[in-house]
Amino acid sequence: MNLNTINNHKYILKIKEIFTQGLSLKEIILSALLGSIIGIVPVLGVATLLVTFLALRFKLNIAIAILFTYIVTPLQALLLIPFIHLGERTIGIKHTLLTFEAIKNSFHKDIWITTKDLWLEIVCGLMGWSTIAIPFFIFLILIKTQTTTK
Repeated sequence: MNLNTINNHKYILKIKEIFTQGLSLKEIILSALLGSIIGIVPVLGVATLLVTFLALRFKLNIAIAILFTYIVTPLQALLLIPFIHLGERTIGIKHTLLTFEAIKNSFHKDIWITTKDLWLEIVCGLMGWSTIAIPFFIFLILIKTQTTTK
């Protein structure tokens, strides 16, 4: 079997169809970018719902957006503390001394108590993430508007 035969296999073609759904390359790239930016939101458990809603809203490929949300999940953990610190600077509050390890251990004990105790850090993390996400969403809206008016 050569590569061309594999690419034209009926199952491969069905998978390609799911991920393209007749969209242009630009819309596929925007779907991947949407999944990536939502995938790093510093709140656990909201990425899939949020990316599904936004992909439907912007008429993008949900499968690609969700796939990229899962691909960037390790970045979500790595960027949690930097987003909190960026949000603290944005809001102008005192620096917390939390580490990723302390937050992880706290979540292992009880997720609800941790969420209650860390609400300010969650807000700061969302503010830090927003400084990156808001310009992206403006870009997405401009590109989608440009695509639909042609």
